[in-house]
Amino acid sequence: MRKITETKQQLDNYFNKYNNYKKWLKKETSHYVFHYLSNSEAEKDIKEIAQKQEKSFEKIIKTLNISKPKNKIYYYLYPDQKTKKELMGDDGSAQSIYHDFTIHVVYAKGAKPLGEHEDTHLLSLPMGLSIGFFQEGLAEYTAGNRKWQGKTQNFWLKKARDKDIVSDMTSVMTHQFWMDSPDKQAPLYYTLAKLFVKFLIDNFGIEKFKEFYKQTDRLNTKKENIEIFEKIFKKDVETAEHEFIKQINSE
Repeated sequence: MRKITETKQQLDNYFNKYNNYKKWLKKETSHYVFHYLSNSEAEKDIKEIAQKQEKSFEKIIKTLNISKPKNKIYYYLYPDQKTKKELMGDDGSAQSIYHDFTIHVVYAKGAKPLGEHEDTHLLSLPMGLSIGFFQEGLAEYTAGNRKWQGKTQNFWLKKARDKDIVSDMTSVMTHQFWMDSPDKQAPLYYTLAKLFVKFLIDNFGIEKFKEFYKQTDRLNTKKENIEIFEKIFKKDVETAEHEFIKQINSE
């Protein structure tokens, strides 16, 4: 196991059989080591995959104004959910594993979740590990205007408005809020998180946001994280919420 960081992560089903799997083919670039299997969709696309992630890497570093890591990111590209579950314990489409600096992706026809999102989780670790809403919002922010389930950001924003999810931004100030958000409505919550992070960065700058991101804590109470917000941004959450909703309603 390549020990990279001691950052804690909830990994209920994770294990590392992939680490000693003998069938991997490899492609190494300036900042990545890609693992893929023979006769797979990833093997066919590996040149484009490498180029895409190197471009994403540079975008993240520039956008967040952070230093490049000393370690390369290890990517594992699985041909299907079954293989992924057998080798790392989870059949989800994509996960980043903090402590060994790896990213695990199901890469198949019609399912190619690459780009900035998972890489942001790893590259932003020197900034700290904020509560889930802002961690996922930051990853979506760097990913840009990507589609969810083939639908645009504006589509999911309208859905979020219709369900009144944007009505109380104080509620997002605990990690539990994100843990409790329903999986079936994930596109709504990810879109909201992305747009609120964008609102904060656009209005207060990336360095102020990074300061807030670093100081918020998953063990904090809602009150404690709200106090951090108000101390750094010099604005109460309710006022920020009003300005945020006004902004997204004009889009």
